[in-house]
Order: sequence, then structure tokens, then C-alpha cells
Amino acid sequence: MCRRYLVVLAATLALVPPAHAEEQMLLKPPKGFKVVAESGTEKAKTTVMVPQGQSVANWTEKLSTQVLLKQADEAPEAFRARSEKAALAECPGATFEKLKGGTENLYPMAAWVETCRKPKDGGGLLQTWTKAVQGRENFYVLQKAHRFVPDAKQLKALTSLFDAARVCDTRVPGQRCQQK
Repeated sequence: MCRRYLVVLAATLALVPPAHAEEQMLLKPPKGFKVVAESGTEKAKTTVMVPQGQSVANWTEKLSTQVLLKQADEAPEAFRARSEKAALAECPGATFEKLKGGTENLYPMAAWVETCRKPKDGGGLLQTWTKAVQGRENFYVLQKAHRFVPDAKQLKALTSLFDAARVCDTRVPGQRCQQK
């Protein structure tokens, strides 16, 4: 009787997907970064991280992730165009540089850099790297903002961070979640 119960239990568990079976963005934050803000609604989840010793109100570097839930209809290049238009409204004279476009891990993506030398809010230089990925279920945005122009060593670390951050799906062969 006990043996029969174990066989039924094992067969039942095989039908239940793993608890973490989902599409997600893998991200390994830079060493020394801490979460300073998290928010979530039925439409979006946002996490903000800054280096130790800095805050959400007072930072020189800020890493943000945003998951736009059930909003996978917009192409990354269309999101980029809309983001650039909004940035120009906040920072006349902002410049943009495309870093990458196409697909990554079989997902459409776009990455670019926005540089704002004179924000309307009176703050100093702001440079933001953005990566947008269109998932099958959600839309993912990764941003790393700096209140300075990164030097060569920082650019190398930033490029590695953006290359390693990727959307994956534990349920889809060829898109399994493995941290680089």
C-alpha cells in the first residue's frame, strides 16, 4: 500500500510544474549594490539598486529593473523610439547611441545609451544605459544610470553586466535560465 502511494505521489508531482517555472530576467548586480526601492502593481514590478553608502535620493550610480507585466506587444525598437522622445522632452539636446539590436537568447531586444548634459531639473550630467527585451509574457527593461561619464574600466564592467543580463524561460528548451 505504501509503495502504491509513493508511485501515485510521484506521478502527481511530475505533472506539477516547478515552483519557479517562468520567464524571467537574470541579473547579477555589481558588487556592493543594494536594493533601495521595490514597487509592484498588477502592471509592473520595479527594483532600484545603488552602491552601498548611497540612497534612492542621493546617488551617483543607479541600477533599475522593470518588468512590464502582460505587456509583451511592443517591439524593443518601438519602446526605444518612445523612450527617446520622452527623454528629449525632459532634456532638450539629449544624445542617443544604439548599442545593440536584434535578438538575444531568441528574444527581440534593443540596447542604447542616452546622454543628457543639461537636465531640466538642473542636475548635472546623466548618462543612462538601457536594455529592453520583449518576452513572450512580459516586457523587461534594465537601466544603469550614472551622474558621470564612465571611464574605460567602468565601461568594460557595464558592457559585461548588460551582456550577462538576459531574459530566459525555465520551460522552453533553448532558453533555459543559466547565469553567464
